[in-house]
Amino acid sequence: MSYMEDCFAGAPQEFLICITVHKAVQVGVTSGDLYVRISLDKMTKSTKSYPNTENPFFNEYFVFEFHCTLTELLRLTILFELKKHMTYKKNVLVAELLVDLHSVWNQSNHGYFKKWGRLEAPIGEHQSLETTTQSHGYLQLDLAIVSQHSTIITGLRSEDQDNQILNKWSVDHDYDDIEKNLLTNVSSFAPSNIRYFVAFYRGYFTKQSNYMIQYRFHPFKGKTPVARNTTTPVWNHEINFAWMYPSVAQRFLILILAQEHLQWKCVAEYEVSLEEIAFKATPSLGPTYLHLYDPVNPMTYVGRLLMELRSEMLNDSQPNHILDSKTVPGLDESRFWLDDVYLVEFLPILGQHIHTTAAAYKISARLAEHSSNVLEGQLSTPLGRIQSAVHTRSFRREAPFRSCMFRVRLPDNRAKYESDFFMLDLVNYMRSELETFKIFQLKHPLQEEEQAKCLKAIVGNILTRIKEGLDAHRFDHDVQPQRTTWDFNRQLYLLDYFAKLPQELHQVKQKLRNCFLEHLDATIADVVMELQRLVAEIGGLSSMARTQDEWPELILSLSAGGKDLGVCRLNAKLFLHLQNQHQDTDLQQETLCWRLKSFAFKASSCTHTCPNCGCTTAIVLGCLSIVVERERKEFLSVISGDWTSIEPMLWQPNPAQTHFLCHVYVHQAKVRPGGEKKNICDSHLRILFAGQACETYTSPGTLSPIWNAVITFNNLSLPGSVNLYLKNPPLLSLEFYNTERSLPDDLVGMGSVPVSVISEDRATDSSWEDEGGLGWSRKPLQKLQRLKHLTPPPLKWVPVARKGSVQAEVLMSAELIELSVDPSGQDIKKEPILATGIPSVIRPNMQNFVLEVFFVGLRNYSKSSMSSSGKRKIKVMMGDLVLTSGPSTARFRNCINFLVAYASGVVSLPDQQEYWPAIIATDVLLSGFSSESVLGAALIPNSSNFLQRNRKLKCVPKMEQTSREDSTTVSVDEDEEEEEEDELEWEEEEAKPTRISNWWMRFMFAVGLRPAAYANRQALRNNGDLDDGEVIEEREFTWWTKFYNSMYWSAAEMSHDHKHRLVIYHEELEKQAQFSYLQDWAVPVQLVHGVKFKKQAPPKEDIYATLKLHLKLTPCQCPVLEDPGGGGDMTRPMANPIHPRYQSTLQSLNTIIKLIVRVYIVQGVQMRPRDLKGDSDCYVKLFLGGKMISDRAHFSPNHSNPVFGRLFEMEATLPGDHMLQIMVYDHDKIKDEVIGQTVIDLEDRWRTRHRATVGLANEYTRSGYNHWHDLKLPSEILINLCHRRGIQAPYYYGNVIEVDGMLFGDETVISKDEELQERLSLAVLKNMEKLPSFGYKLVPEHVETRSLYRDDFPNVEQGKLQMWIELFEANIYVPNPIDITPVPPSDFEVRVVVKNLHGIQAGDKNIFGKLMSDIYVIGWCEDEDKRQTTDIHYRSFAGDAAFNWRLVFGMKYSPNEDLMVVRRKAGLLEEMEFKKPPVIYLQVWDKDVLSKDEYLAALELNLSNMYAPYPNAQLCKPYPKTRKRINLFKRKVISGWFPLQNNLHPSQHSQAKVRNGKIQLNIEICSDVEASNRPAGRGQDPPMALEPPYRPDTSFNPLTHPCKSLRLILWPVIRKYVLWTLFILIVILGLVIFFSNLPGKLMTIPLE
Repeated sequence: MSYMEDCFAGAPQEFLICITVHKAVQVGVTSGDLYVRISLDKMTKSTKSYPNTENPFFNEYFVFEFHCTLTELLRLTILFELKKHMTYKKNVLVAELLVDLHSVWNQSNHGYFKKWGRLEAPIGEHQSLETTTQSHGYLQLDLAIVSQHSTIITGLRSEDQDNQILNKWSVDHDYDDIEKNLLTNVSSFAPSNIRYFVAFYRGYFTKQSNYMIQYRFHPFKGKTPVARNTTTPVWNHEINFAWMYPSVAQRFLILILAQEHLQWKCVAEYEVSLEEIAFKATPSLGPTYLHLYDPVNPMTYVGRLLMELRSEMLNDSQPNHILDSKTVPGLDESRFWLDDVYLVEFLPILGQHIHTTAAAYKISARLAEHSSNVLEGQLSTPLGRIQSAVHTRSFRREAPFRSCMFRVRLPDNRAKYESDFFMLDLVNYMRSELETFKIFQLKHPLQEEEQAKCLKAIVGNILTRIKEGLDAHRFDHDVQPQRTTWDFNRQLYLLDYFAKLPQELHQVKQKLRNCFLEHLDATIADVVMELQRLVAEIGGLSSMARTQDEWPELILSLSAGGKDLGVCRLNAKLFLHLQNQHQDTDLQQETLCWRLKSFAFKASSCTHTCPNCGCTTAIVLGCLSIVVERERKEFLSVISGDWTSIEPMLWQPNPAQTHFLCHVYVHQAKVRPGGEKKNICDSHLRILFAGQACETYTSPGTLSPIWNAVITFNNLSLPGSVNLYLKNPPLLSLEFYNTERSLPDDLVGMGSVPVSVISEDRATDSSWEDEGGLGWSRKPLQKLQRLKHLTPPPLKWVPVARKGSVQAEVLMSAELIELSVDPSGQDIKKEPILATGIPSVIRPNMQNFVLEVFFVGLRNYSKSSMSSSGKRKIKVMMGDLVLTSGPSTARFRNCINFLVAYASGVVSLPDQQEYWPAIIATDVLLSGFSSESVLGAALIPNSSNFLQRNRKLKCVPKMEQTSREDSTTVSVDEDEEEEEEDELEWEEEEAKPTRISNWWMRFMFAVGLRPAAYANRQALRNNGDLDDGEVIEEREFTWWTKFYNSMYWSAAEMSHDHKHRLVIYHEELEKQAQFSYLQDWAVPVQLVHGVKFKKQAPPKEDIYATLKLHLKLTPCQCPVLEDPGGGGDMTRPMANPIHPRYQSTLQSLNTIIKLIVRVYIVQGVQMRPRDLKGDSDCYVKLFLGGKMISDRAHFSPNHSNPVFGRLFEMEATLPGDHMLQIMVYDHDKIKDEVIGQTVIDLEDRWRTRHRATVGLANEYTRSGYNHWHDLKLPSEILINLCHRRGIQAPYYYGNVIEVDGMLFGDETVISKDEELQERLSLAVLKNMEKLPSFGYKLVPEHVETRSLYRDDFPNVEQGKLQMWIELFEANIYVPNPIDITPVPPSDFEVRVVVKNLHGIQAGDKNIFGKLMSDIYVIGWCEDEDKRQTTDIHYRSFAGDAAFNWRLVFGMKYSPNEDLMVVRRKAGLLEEMEFKKPPVIYLQVWDKDVLSKDEYLAALELNLSNMYAPYPNAQLCKPYPKTRKRINLFKRKVISGWFPLQNNLHPSQHSQAKVRNGKIQLNIEICSDVEASNRPAGRGQDPPMALEPPYRPDTSFNPLTHPCKSLRLILWPVIRKYVLWTLFILIVILGLVIFFSNLPGKLMTIPLE
């Protein structure tokens, strides 16, 4: 009986929002320091800044704390802003990302892991063309919500998901694939930009005031104009904005503000989730009315608002994020719906269980702003035999019945509800069929084939129902006015769902058909689970809380004596009368309209969210209808068979009344311990129905009372015909009381149970027995049909609750049988009759079992006042058996053991295990001579877990005993194996495993002629896969190699196959089911002394000790003794004396064992930061048995994932010092604060059969980093286990080992040169679960991950600690501990030779208008301030440049973590340590003289995980995703061409985007030793000087060489022009001279 968490979903609780910001990529800003600022509800936190790169790396962890309710929390939105540090002005906002907490909560595990969020342009900024063209990149995040009441989910996560959570540093490339890991809500809709239009038309409110609407969609906020002094404000205001859909921010919040006393107050709020109104298309809603309720008092109706939301797709890839608003014309509603006047009528008939002492009651109904007339009447005390006072009243109205009624005007959308009603019908049908099937399983428990037939029939019936619904067009409603987009989308979505559903059901049927007989029971269980999942799914679809066309809540209220007693909140649509549009009457939809129904009223102060919280204040039987006024005549004719309306609001049932006989069968109960006054009380159950009451007997002091009672209410006449009661069975009220002699009765809890109604015609054919001798020939389906109306009905557990938590469960059932004759003539007692003896057909069949209890002792005993005086005993009760331990021994620290620690006896238990009572343990103080007082109690549920399934015990009556009475002793079959003394092995097995007996086979194995049928053949497959390509230096490896290698197991790179591994558990070792939670030797039970009830949270139990017990239940074949009562009061078989084998076991419990405890603390994960600035400085403190070790000197500075690598050795004595407490503190100068703590039970580890003392290594190695560090060798451990189990010692032949009749081969992959015998023994130890005599796993070498908690934040995880412990006996030699000191990062030198550049786009034009650049390359590694620069290649024209220049960087790199370690000063004396990926940054720049240098391109190389370069420039192109990656720390040297990431500069956005820059590099990595042996100079300097590159003659700085520049730069350009000019000048000069001399020459020519 777990507390119902969902009861307190509305209670305020502690929440932690845990955020890890990993890194950003492609942010489009290459210079300047970038950081991320996180804002959440007025709190902000920032990461450290990261310089000069497009892909900044942060890896920082933040925690935000909240104390609020879940709904308040989910309204919040986280804003991530990527900002750029500016020195003299405000920091620039580069991009932002919004995430709703609602979408985080909706994920499995309430979190996202390593997901990429798309960064958007900042909103509200003035958007120039420049910013819109830039890319904004992606941000990688972890987001999780940790809540106090969230159940710690175990087993739901897959193994690989767990690996992700801890594998913080793995270079798993799958996470770097942005498309696969986008941070979006899972939706089939492709992400696209959408423009939303939201229109607010008008409202109707109950109060007159000034009204205004404030709306928020997270980045956008706004208000409508104010509508003054009105109850019907009209706004006609429309807003629109563009946003991505689906996105992780999609909650639209509407607040209605009203002006009261000159200030605005929020009178109502409404939240629209865009995802919920989208139905796989784009979001749209309405036009529709939203009904609004007061946020403080959700019962109060405020008014309604007419609004519409529509959306359209945008083609623009980057729309501007601006909110527009405008006024629109009013909406004509008649286009979408017609208003109608409805009559709401409620007719109460009977009331019971009304919590009041007043004499009169008032009852009324209300819907929206309308309320009905008030009905009044007298209350009376129920009749019946009752020992104690009754605090409840009942009423019964007399015919003709008066109703309360009112009119209300609402839109008529009944045609649209057709599909909802169909789905509800289907859900109810599926539920009832599954219920019937459960009864069938109870009645025919072992007939799996018949069960399968019935299940197939049920699935077939569901399929035909769905087909009929689809054929009858139940989803295609044709509405007279037009439909909205929401209607279309929902209809398509439902049609799609119900088209696919039959396929799923056919697969289920197929599963049953193709199943083998031996797996049938498991398959049946699977199919039932699957059907229950579908019921929940369809129920969710039909959940009538539709967003559009919703109706207001219908509220019935009951008051008495001037006080409100309770309200009943109902979904009004369920009570609508639908018009009979179909001619076909079979298809007429059944609703709850005017059906007789029990309405449960809850206290108005009840805030619980679960249906039975124990706050019920009354149950009223009545009818309710909502009918359109003009259809009232038709409605009256429909119900005329059962009711006649004499006049409006006056009704007469038809017939006037029916006589019933009511039987209530109460068998037993399970009660939670911890009532306020006393733990164990005498309890009884009171049943109230129809003005009568009756109680069971009082069962003497036990927490599992067995009454075996039948209560009969004889004189029951109820109004109306039996048909009214058949459809909706009425409810009986239960009250569960504890009685004490001197005190008034104490109410434990309240509940209600539906009655099975059986009409007279069915009563004959409903008995359990099959008629006639041929009863066996009935088909299973007929049997199933008959089970629907059984008399008497089968028993089932009914919860009894109080203040939101289930306090007890009662095994009972009830039935109403129609009587044809009027019983008033005969003289029948009017009072209810109480009798013993439930009918045998439903009474559980009793069988005898032997219950054996080993009382291990009390641990963690905290009540000092209680333990001061007197001895104590433990009593264990089950059913009618009580077993008692001996008196306690002296208290040893906080542990108490018992003198007699074993007891056994015979108990009668039902056949069906679900009817089994709980086992109850109580702590009894023996004070004085004979008085006992109970200190505390505990309830052990799931008693069937202790059943020994394959054993039987025989009871032998010992007649020859010379005792006073005939007693029987239980004798155990003596062929069981012997056990050794010191281990607690309480296991028996009946079947002896089959041995290999044939000596000839043994001989064949030994010779090797016949291959063994190895049990571990799977493990041997990868035997030959290892290539010895790389010779491994084992000396370099440490334990950390093994640890990190186990982490990377799932990573893409599998170069780790030749390293040893261990197992990393992602939870505590005691939470691993494969080691039976370390509870196989004893079950820990919390002893409770009282319960504190809280108003708004689950009750808190006062736990004062842990009781450890080992329980065994064994079926017992006793001769059936004459037992007339059937209640099990037979001559009880006496407990047999303890089996000799257990004597030693019990002695070992009382011997004190001295242990050496080794605690290895590996590292912390996601430690909650306790400092205001930065992360915590963590260190560890250990407490064990009064000793404390503090490791304050070795604190880990400023890390949220601190690496400790510390070993602590402590001494302990069991059972006294069995709790090891590990606390993690935050080191501070003033006062150290606790981060969290975890406790480990050492006794569990020492005693468990899974051998949790020292884990078994994966492979046996005598030396090296995987050396075997257990005390015993594998062969010794195996021989020891076989000896203790009483089976033959292992037998070796050839390379095979035989144990327990099974053969095993060697599993070693790496250490193949160790002794074969040890390797084979280890193979067996690793496969213990396959051996028939053992069947359980041994704990391997491991690291466990323990969650840390704090007392002031119960159940809220504060971080995790990875660690393991080893236990050794103290008085023997103990092997050396493992050294887990963290490997300090090694010094490396990275030498990068920049050879050539190609295809760089020019940044400048020269004076002649030609494009050119003066190119140089800068590079840095750890610190951007220590950057290095090549020389400048001046005047590069073709985008080519040659350097042959060496850059030399030093770095500290930790190969295990695959991170580079950077140390920086952080204040005067403190040094901070950062860890980053080993990335080298290279950037190409253009040198400018007058203006700032211009950035051209960049390259970032992660040295441990880089793409392989290309051999030549022609092949070089941007990397495809499939390109091979290499680790340069292994490769050492690489050279080739790398594609550059060219960044589009804002000033060049118009130019052609040809981007194909390439760089030729030669990179070498040397360790510090190699670097000192083979030094290299920077640039082109010696040692190992580089040749200067070949560059064109023009490549020099023209300003420093004017002559050279004239010669080489100016002259080549102007040479042509100068020569041409000279040539032309000479020609012109020649011509001038020629022409000027021409006349003279002509004159000299003599005339002839």
